[in-house]
Amino acid sequence: MNVLLLGGTRDAINIAHSLLALNESGEPQIALTYSIAGIVRQPTINCSIHSGGFSQYSTDKTGNHSQQGMKQFILQQNIEKVIDATHPFAVTISSSAAAVCEQLAIPLFKYVRPPWQATEQDNWINVSSWAEAKQAINSFKRPLITIGRVASDDLDSIPKHQFWTIRSAVEESQAQDQYSLLKAIGPFAEAEELELLQNHHIDVVVCKNSGGSAVDGKLRAARKLSLPVIMINRPETGSCNHNLYDNEYKLIKAIC
Repeated sequence: MNVLLLGGTRDAINIAHSLLALNESGEPQIALTYSIAGIVRQPTINCSIHSGGFSQYSTDKTGNHSQQGMKQFILQQNIEKVIDATHPFAVTISSSAAAVCEQLAIPLFKYVRPPWQATEQDNWINVSSWAEAKQAINSFKRPLITIGRVASDDLDSIPKHQFWTIRSAVEESQAQDQYSLLKAIGPFAEAEELELLQNHHIDVVVCKNSGGSAVDGKLRAARKLSLPVIMINRPETGSCNHNLYDNEYKLIKAIC
């Protein structure tokens, strides 16, 4: 059975290892292809790795290159099932996968990582976008920004009363007078996050509700320091007709 796993997350790595372990146990053999953008790092998995996106396979230069390329890749590789275990905010790739699988009548299994939930000790300010988050931090002076890439236009328009500390897996520009860039890849321990918040005199944390345990240390640290958290809620995915799972074991069982 040829399976395409859209990855880039720890969840996807776990799913990949579990699927490959089935091959060793005598279960129906799975020919796994693990797809990753490849911007941050390459996974160490004993299967076929596809890196760099799907646009390179597109023969239609007028439409959605990524979606068309994914369709061509699936056809060329005789993919029978697709697993979407991408980041909860990876809307483009997830939308492409849903559209392509529907067109080709191929089963799509989507892993949805459970979102974080605020406790009574948390002070979350929930927003629906980065644009709303920028408005919400206006009254603060030293925010920690942990949303990934920050556009150069945003860096050029930081309010004069603010200094941003930006942590990202990809460093794309040099630090300036009003911001510093920290290139780092999780997981991050709570003790590390406490040290970061205190050493940089952070007064608010900005993050996406990605869920999981790899980067939730900042939430526990903010809770200990009674710092507010501006939480960007997950984007709406709309209606879907594919299989949704928030449990890796149940997803793997359904596939096999």
